[in-house]
Amino acid sequence: MTDFAAFIAPFDADTFRAQYFGKRPLHIRRAAAGPAVLNWQRFNEVLALAPYWNEDTLKVYFKNRAAPRENYCDTTDLRPGAKALADPAKLQALLGLGASLIANHIHRVCPEVATVAHVLEREFAARVAANVYCSFKGVQAFQTHFDLHDVFALQVEGEKTWRIYESRADAPVVPLPPGDEIEKWLTASRGKLLFEAEMKPGDILYLPRGQYHDALTGAQASLHVSFGVTPATGLALFELLESALTQESAFRQYLPDARNQVQLRERLAALAERIKAVLTSPAFAADVLNHQRGLAAPTAEYELPAQPPATWYSLARRAQVVRRDSGHVAITEQGEVPLGATSPTVEWILKQRFFSLGDALARNVSVDPTELRGVLAKLAAAGVIVETEMRSEGLA
Repeated sequence: MTDFAAFIAPFDADTFRAQYFGKRPLHIRRAAAGPAVLNWQRFNEVLALAPYWNEDTLKVYFKNRAAPRENYCDTTDLRPGAKALADPAKLQALLGLGASLIANHIHRVCPEVATVAHVLEREFAARVAANVYCSFKGVQAFQTHFDLHDVFALQVEGEKTWRIYESRADAPVVPLPPGDEIEKWLTASRGKLLFEAEMKPGDILYLPRGQYHDALTGAQASLHVSFGVTPATGLALFELLESALTQESAFRQYLPDARNQVQLRERLAALAERIKAVLTSPAFAADVLNHQRGLAAPTAEYELPAQPPATWYSLARRAQVVRRDSGHVAITEQGEVPLGATSPTVEWILKQRFFSLGDALARNVSVDPTELRGVLAKLAAAGVIVETEMRSEGLA
C-alpha cells in the first residue's frame, strides 16, 4: 500500500477529502478483505515481542474498567520509575474471563501497520498512532464515548457492531475524567442513533473527532486496528509564535503597568498588529510547514548490508541565518541565500566544522531532502561550505 487512495478503496479518495474528512462519519464496506495489515497469527507474533509490552503499551479492560497493572503485569522486584512488563500468563488468564485487550502504538513494532500509519501521516499532515483492539463474543469494552482525534477503524478479524450517534463534541482537545457520572452524561448527551455499522474483515469506519460512538463484538472474537489521526490545531501556533517573537525586542520588553489602561491598550494594540503581520508572513508559513512535517514519525527502513553513501562538507566561511517576514535567509559574503523551510537545518549546519548530508537530514526529519540539497548547492556556490572527504578511521 503506497497511498491513501489504495487504503480507502473502493471509496473515492477525493470524495472522502471533500465531503467526509473532519465532517461526518463513513462506513466503507468491502467485498474482499483488502490489503493485508494484520491477522490473528501476525498479532500473536507481535505480542510475543515481550520487551515492548508493558503497563503503558498494553491495557486490559473488563466491563468498561481498566484492570490494575498487578493483575496482568509482573510487578515483582520492580525498580522505582520502571514500567512493569506484561505477564503473558496473567494476561491470558484475564482474556479467558472475557477481558478485552488493547495493544497501544503497535505501529512501532509491526511494519505492516506502520506502513498504513505513514500513509495517513503524509495524507493529512498529522501525527498517527495505531492501536489494536482484541475483544470476545458479546463484549462491549467501552461505553459510549468520543475521541480527541479522527479515527480510521480497520476490521481485520471477526465482526463488530459499531453504533454511531448524532452528537459530536466541538473540537475536543482535553480528555474527560473517568467515572460513572461522566458515563451517564455521555449516554444522556449522545443523541439519537445515526447508524449502525456491521463491520466485517476489510471494512473501514471513519469517525471525525468528537463523534459519539460505542461498539459490541459479534459471535466471534474480533480484532481491529484503530488509526488515530491528529493534525495540528490552531493551539500549536502559540508555541510557534513564541519562538518567532522571542527574537523581537518589542516582545521582550516589559509590559506597561496594567493600572495605566491607556498605555496598556496602546502597547497591546501595537503588539497585536505585529502578531498579525507575523502570522500572515511567508516565514511563519514555513514554520507551520515544518511543524506539520514534524508530526510524522520517521520511517524505519534499512537496506543492509548496503551502506548509505556519505557526502561530507566542511564550513569554509561564516554566514548568519536571519528571519524576515518574507522568509528566512542566510547572509553570506556573496549575498543572501533564501532558505525556505530548511532554516532550522541550516542553522545547525552553520555551527558545525564538518557535517554529512545524512546527518543534516537526520537532525531535522521534517526537512525535504530535495529542498535541502538545493540550498546546500547555493551555500557551496557562495563559498560557505565545501564538499570534502572525512576519514572514517576510528569510527565504530
